[in-house]
Amino acid sequence: MVVKTLLLVDDDPFVRGALTRALNRAGAFAVVPAEHGRHALQLLDTEHVDVMLTDLQMPVMDGLTLLSHLVERGLRLPVAVMTGHSIAPAMRRQLHAYGIAATFTKPVDVSVLADELQRALDPETVGRIRGITLFGLLQLLEVEQKTGLVVVNAGGQEGRLYFESGALVHAHTRGLDGVDAAYEILTWPDPSVEIFYKRRAREHTVKERLQAVLMEAARLLDERGRPGGPSEPVAPPPATAPARPAPGVDQLPEQALLEEALAIDGALGVALVHATSGMALGQAGGGRELDMDAAAAGAADVARAAIGTLRSGDTTQDIMITLGKRYHVIRFLKPDSDVFLFLVLDRERASLGMARHRLAQIARRFRL
Repeated sequence: MVVKTLLLVDDDPFVRGALTRALNRAGAFAVVPAEHGRHALQLLDTEHVDVMLTDLQMPVMDGLTLLSHLVERGLRLPVAVMTGHSIAPAMRRQLHAYGIAATFTKPVDVSVLADELQRALDPETVGRIRGITLFGLLQLLEVEQKTGLVVVNAGGQEGRLYFESGALVHAHTRGLDGVDAAYEILTWPDPSVEIFYKRRAREHTVKERLQAVLMEAARLLDERGRPGGPSEPVAPPPATAPARPAPGVDQLPEQALLEEALAIDGALGVALVHATSGMALGQAGGGRELDMDAAAAGAADVARAAIGTLRSGDTTQDIMITLGKRYHVIRFLKPDSDVFLFLVLDRERASLGMARHRLAQIARRFRL
């Protein structure tokens, strides 16, 4: 077995010692300890490191500021983080998609720590890791419920992103404000990042959830990088000016529409899902016998597979799967969208044809 060098960053000497002993006993890692982010940066300049495990709350330099330096350096280094906040499975998947190799909630279960870190170092996983990204850093600001200013610089441009208790509330760059400014900033290549805690915005211009903003920015990046796509930045449609609904068709907030879908005869649960990340953007129903996060992740796998088999110019609108005593129905919001409604039905109580018809009607009323 090849022993990997792990940089362990934690300010608590007891925790640092306990984790070091546990990882050394596993035999897969040679642990290099650091007591805070600044010490970790010094070690990264002098030591070969294969993977890093860092706490996020530390004095001198905290974990988020440490990660901002990794973004600036563009290090392709698997990074795992420890947080005192609970993280839902869907959020863990989102963080992984944005470059976080693994997440652990403190107190860390040392019995699973080594196995999880070894999985993060699996060659197939490492091959997909681009290193910590700006998207991942911002998502961690939400997890940690931070308030402050994130200054982003790239190619002579400067942008400002303001957070309050983890929510993105204001963005500004080059005469742009609000969500359009956020899209512009998030699509800059090779950014450098600085975090200034407790700086508050004087105005609130972003109403959208951070996850929705990041997904739209990711779509824009993908569009620009796709062959045949636009090579120059294209301003996204203003999020505050949704398309006008057809006459006689009301448009309700997302959660109200999900509740309306849950009222379909035989419905057990419904979720709004992003196929690329597998993340549930909203949900209703479910329960002990139906884990909607897990079911939505499985539906996302099916949706991605269906999208991957399409030929150029082809689209898909809905997918129906029978699993035991349930129907699983996937309905894309638009033919070219990777966001879909996922409805779980009880086969004995549902009319499949009527349910698909109602789900299609509801899907058309979403404003994403």
